Amino acid sequence: KPELVVYAYDSLVSKNGLGPKVFPEFEKQCGCRLRVIAVGDGGKLLNRLQLDAAAKKQVAQVALGLDEPVFARARQWLEPWGEWKPKGLEKLLPEVAASQSKRLSQGFLPFDRGVFALMVDREGLKKAKLVAPKKLSELLEPRFRRTLLLQDPRTSTPGLAFLLYSHALHGSGSAGLADFWTNLKPSWLTLAPGWDEAYGLFLKGEAPLVWSYTTSQAYHLEHGDPGRYEAVLFDEGQPMQVEGAAFLKGAAGNELARKFMEFLISPAFQKQVPLGNWMLPVVSGITLPESFKKIPQAKKYVATASD
Repeated sequence: KPELVVYAYDSLVSKNGLGPKVFPEFEKQCGCRLRVIAVGDGGKLLNRLQLDAAAKKQVAQVALGLDEPVFARARQWLEPWGEWKPKGLEKLLPEVAASQSKRLSQGFLPFDRGVFALMVDREGLKKAKLVAPKKLSELLEPRFRRTLLLQDPRTSTPGLAFLLYSHALHGSGSAGLADFWTNLKPSWLTLAPGWDEAYGLFLKGEAPLVWSYTTSQAYHLEHGDPGRYEAVLFDEGQPMQVEGAAFLKGAAGNELARKFMEFLISPAFQKQVPLGNWMLPVVSGITLPESFKKIPQAKKYVATASD
């Protein structure tokens, strides 16, 4: 069978992730073999592209799981669509199409989206005699010493999002951002390599706060522990993430790669996004589970990505 090779981040291809739910369907449709290579968190995907370029070898045809900042840094190894356009593009939600219009022209295809937020363990907070912060700046206070799990911005897209978010709110000059991180450091328990590692420590009770997504609350609602784990929105507003896919250099004309891109925005894929990847779909006509209707809705967003 013809083969398509795709790079993706770990949680997407894990046993309980989105990949096992949707990839067999694509193989059935295309009559091909889909080989998905897990490369770590989203930031490590960028590292893999750099290594391939340095070694002058082409392994994959598609990169899956690039968010806006990583896409901007990876563009030298990616290829625009050219005159071809994926079928179904017209079904992108208006707000997604509008926010991603420039990136769409550069070959970025959105496949899911999410709102970053602080997830809190209510039992852990109660044990530590703490109240959840209402502002990002509250995390600098001594009462939150060693209570926060973050992801490393060098290897993790959520970690990079937190860095850009802090820059947007406290980065008026390099000194402002440096001061924020200097004062925040006592609050860390650790900087984990990726989201999986950080959230795993959170669930083990190592710390009561972790940087994640509002949709993480839906996960816990679906898995029988409502009330303990909740998403907290900051008064300053929340950053949003749109994840996408792109052709690697030389793959824009690959027929299997094109079919895969179209599959990502098809109903068969998009309807699995909420309970498969714990993110929000990017096309219209997808019914959200009840748990997703109960998560907090951000009233204000903070722009962090740039083209």
